[in-house]
Amino acid sequence: MPSLQIRDLPEPLHRLLQHRAQTHKRSLSQQALADLEAIAGGDPRERRRQVLDRISRRGPITPALSADPTPEDLIRADRER
Repeated sequence: MPSLQIRDLPEPLHRLLQHRAQTHKRSLSQQALADLEAIAGGDPRERRRQVLDRISRRGPITPALSADPTPEDLIRADRER
């Protein structure tokens, strides 16, 4: 798995990250990773699940209108020309 090393982290930012890690009961590395995922758009599997949830909440897809010709009707009309 790839890794990332951050050098010369400003002290106020380090304290803030430590505080957030303690608040969420995470290690400093876990908190940094969670923050990076949140900024970058999160876990791809979670984003996919959220999109599927939004799609399912929209309700069923409306069927085509009965006035629309079916593929069979179009083929038949083409053959009869």
